[in-house]
Amino acid sequence: MCTFVVKHTNGVPTRAKSRIVVLGSLDQHEWGKSDCFSPVVSIPMIHFLTALAVHNGRTLKQGDCKFAFIQATLLDHKLTIVKPPIGCPFSSPNSYWRIRKSLYGLRHAPWHWYNMFHHILQSPELVLQPCSQHPCGFISTPIPGKPPLYIAIYVDDIIYFSLDDDVEQHFCSALSQKVNMDFVGDAEWYLGIEFDWHKSADGTMSCCLL
Repeated sequence: MCTFVVKHTNGVPTRAKSRIVVLGSLDQHEWGKSDCFSPVVSIPMIHFLTALAVHNGRTLKQGDCKFAFIQATLLDHKLTIVKPPIGCPFSSPNSYWRIRKSLYGLRHAPWHWYNMFHHILQSPELVLQPCSQHPCGFISTPIPGKPPLYIAIYVDDIIYFSLDDDVEQHFCSALSQKVNMDFVGDAEWYLGIEFDWHKSADGTMSCCLL
């Protein structure tokens, strides 16, 4: 089916979105937990990264991946056949689609997206490694001799920071070459948390989470 959503920022409508969604509730496959589960960053991890950034006089930056799920390709052995949306002008009567991309609504779409994004973050250009205690927290030193980069991911939304602007710019450039990303600068609204950043005259950073 087709769905239409109006996205809001701080309660203000900012854009309208349309997407094709597969009715995963009608899926005949009995997917196991390992086929569907996708870890997401926890609130304590967000608090930790915020405190770490503030301690070092930095702000968390935020990025958003456009059309995240459909950037992952379905594996050949996970055959998925669906009916086209009603009224689709490109489909003949009584035809069906073989889904090759991990569309929204598929029960195992989150796993495909996380698995793909996880491998991208560990690519030679980014060399990010997951934290031993949290699969959605990553750290790396992409530029030898420069400070490390810290990031956390919640599905297709990321927050990140480094003590060095060059490291952050390298990360944004390298990631943009692999997935379609929007980088929006300082984090202002993330997972229902509002970030209120303040920098005093002596350079001391503070942040209030609302």
